[in-house]
Amino acid sequence: MSRHFASPLARWGFTVCATVALLTAQPGPFLVTTVCAAYAWRCRPRRTRRR
Repeated sequence: MSRHFASPLARWGFTVCATVALLTAQPGPFLVTTVCAAYAWRCRPRRTRRR
């Protein structure tokens, strides 16, 4: 499941959903989408340094 959260669409999509839920004063969806957005940003692929 984490590879689905690793896409840029998931990162930015959940972030936008959390922002919209915050602006429309919906605490339940805001909390859920904030957790999903945080997880999506945390499991993004890391760039490796080339030597």
